Amino acid sequence: MKNKLLLLALFLSSLCISQELYKDILLKQDFDALTTITCEVSPNLNSEEKKALYGYLNKRSEVLNGKKMTTIDFFKFLMDTQANTKLDDHGAITLSEAILKTVLTDQKTLFPIPILIINNKLVVNYEEAQIPFGSIISNINKVPVSAILENVLKEENTYALKELEQNFDVFYRVKYGASSTFTVTYTLPNSNITKTIELSSIGIKTRESIYRNKVFPLNQKQLKNIVNTAYFKNSDSYYIKLNSFFWNEPVKNVYSTFNKQFSNIFKKIRKKKAKHLIIDLRYNRGGDILIPALFYSYIAKEDFNEYISVKIPDFEFPNKDLIIKIENTPVDQEAVENFINQIKKPFIKNKDSYEHVFVNNVKRVKKKKSYKGKVYLLVGGRTFSAAAYYTALFKNSKRGLIVGEQVGGSHHEITGGKIIEYTLPNTKIGIRIPIALMKFSQELETNIPEQKINPTVQITGEAKYQYFLKKEDWDLQAVLKIINQQN
Repeated sequence: MKNKLLLLALFLSSLCISQELYKDILLKQDFDALTTITCEVSPNLNSEEKKALYGYLNKRSEVLNGKKMTTIDFFKFLMDTQANTKLDDHGAITLSEAILKTVLTDQKTLFPIPILIINNKLVVNYEEAQIPFGSIISNINKVPVSAILENVLKEENTYALKELEQNFDVFYRVKYGASSTFTVTYTLPNSNITKTIELSSIGIKTRESIYRNKVFPLNQKQLKNIVNTAYFKNSDSYYIKLNSFFWNEPVKNVYSTFNKQFSNIFKKIRKKKAKHLIIDLRYNRGGDILIPALFYSYIAKEDFNEYISVKIPDFEFPNKDLIIKIENTPVDQEAVENFINQIKKPFIKNKDSYEHVFVNNVKRVKKKKSYKGKVYLLVGGRTFSAAAYYTALFKNSKRGLIVGEQVGGSHHEITGGKIIEYTLPNTKIGIRIPIALMKFSQELETNIPEQKINPTVQITGEAKYQYFLKKEDWDLQAVLKIINQQN
């Protein structure tokens, strides 16, 4: 995240925005708080980088002199603030629920069509739109799509593109303002015929209904589950879609809960005697950092060592009075202090930071009945955090083919650990910031030097588009084709 202050994380509810104008003194109070929080909490900054970041942000603050802004104007100002915070996508600026004053139910300002992005092309992802499903949009309000993407994204990577897919209408609304109509130029599927149409904007309620019925991602209901499985008889393949390394409800021991789930799944695989195993992490944004190695032990051919270190700059977090949540749980000041006192116990002071070796070259033993067949790993832009780490374990051992697109997160280091959420005092804009830097074994860094893992098999844009038109999962179909060719 070198070109943006923090990753923009937008929620639909964020469109419900107070239009109060804030004077420069209040805006600067908020910006100064954001500056201190970012510089002091960001765990991956050395002393020179922190000094440079303070210098840039303090200079940037001067732009606010004499200005008056609404929350949305200030939010745009933050979007346009470019600084190297050395945070990955765990960090975010959000339009907090605390600022919600009105509901835009009757305000129709949103782009009315869900889209999918295939090789920087905006493709219609809804069958009941006024534009045919699969049409390729080239211009919106006379602005080329390429310019819109460049203006909205600033930094292009697979993770950012996937986030944009989910909330294109919201990003567009924030960047280009409200619009009651949209003039859209598009090309019909597999055709050279270009048309232009004027579309009416929609409100939130209509938007919710439409997005529930978009075509991709396929099997949307499955995304609410931690694990989904299937057996494909024709290819003798067992399929595991693991959407998170977090458990979705309170349990006494997360590790044991996952272990029991994995054990049951692999018993079924052994019973089927499946020759091929397909693991799908394309929607896995991470979770408990101990679960990837556990999951990998069920397919490992050899025992392997695991190393995880954690570094935190300081436990004297600034602006504690502005902290509203820790790990998505609301907190008061007493809870903040209790959290700090509890988490810092194993850490040892080392120069300008606190460090703890969380897993110190522990031997992870492969399961006695680990899966011995061929394995295929599906990854993509939403493969992030602990899921990126799993991908690194998989690639390091050369366990099988990796299929899809570049993963969204890096396996070299993760700015994660625990996530603290602040709310700025005046505009009530939220800041989600990770407090720890997590690093893995030198072996992974040496053997897999690229910052983000690329797949072994990558589907072309044209092939994706043709699968899209047939409403088929292109990555899965590519794997099944490979398997059938082998058989």
